[in-house]
Amino acid sequence: MRLIDFISERDRYLSFPWMATAGLQLCGYTLYDVYLSPQRQLEVAQRMNQEFNADFTYPMDDGAIFVETLGLPLLKPDFDFPSVLENPIKTTKDLEELQVPNPYSDGRMPLNLKALELIATRIRKPLSLSIQGPFTLAVELVGATDFVRAIIRNPDFIEKVLDFTNQVVGDYARATVKAGTKFICISEPTAVILSPDRFEKMVAVRLRALYNSLGPGVWKVLHICGDTRFLLPHMLECGAEGLSLDQVMDLSSIIKTVPQNTVILGNLDPVYDLRELSPEEVRAKTLELLRSMKGHSNYMFSFGCDCTPDTPLDNLRDAMEASRTRFVDL
Repeated sequence: MRLIDFISERDRYLSFPWMATAGLQLCGYTLYDVYLSPQRQLEVAQRMNQEFNADFTYPMDDGAIFVETLGLPLLKPDFDFPSVLENPIKTTKDLEELQVPNPYSDGRMPLNLKALELIATRIRKPLSLSIQGPFTLAVELVGATDFVRAIIRNPDFIEKVLDFTNQVVGDYARATVKAGTKFICISEPTAVILSPDRFEKMVAVRLRALYNSLGPGVWKVLHICGDTRFLLPHMLECGAEGLSLDQVMDLSSIIKTVPQNTVILGNLDPVYDLRELSPEEVRAKTLELLRSMKGHSNYMFSFGCDCTPDTPLDNLRDAMEASRTRFVDL
């Protein structure tokens, strides 16, 4: 069954929210309390399912799994995602010193796979997962400034880095599918810096191969932050069944231009609407977004990106409750 078939012919829009670290607020754990324990990952997923009742199981995001396993130094806040402190890969020799991680034995990857198996068997909803894309991982390894320079000065090096990161991400993604993941979103926020031509050559061609390697039984989604109107034709050719779009995008216009079998996800503003408004205002914003999508069966409710760690839980609850409003009541 395709993603479009799963979401169609219902009496309301389905929801896939980017909950980020909201589960930490619910359970009182720090990030690595959860990351290092499959049982706590299950506990957080169960609690989030109870509180927010989304249509997909949403485990704790782990955007740092690749850079951490590859040995990059990280800043590790207790209640927000880790961030890279150094970008050590500057030459082909540096790259050759790295090994593609084995998802079943290296770093925290085996813990995550165990957690996904637990969640997939304990919560009877499609298991979703968001992972960092190969291009964004490559920029993390090299550093944004050096990466952009090398695109011009040393393109062979960049190709080698991208081939390496595509294998890293692909091996892990395929392992998560075997563990029970049904819905996988590859996030490429850094790709918004590219021209359409470079996007096709550096991102799209690799994503097509990666998505294809996951097999036909997995729903594949692509997320890129920012204004991606100029990349949209190429995003549609990446092999994804759905596109998750940032809050800066006008979904009511965009959805009219995409094929009806491509699912569009988005795009309640997580920075202003979800964090700053009252629960009543968040509910009104959610309903306004749903009404603007009325008549489009290829739409799924979501946020424009991850919500912030300090997002009020009542706002998330009201957004999710409003997102379940039936078509006849909009």
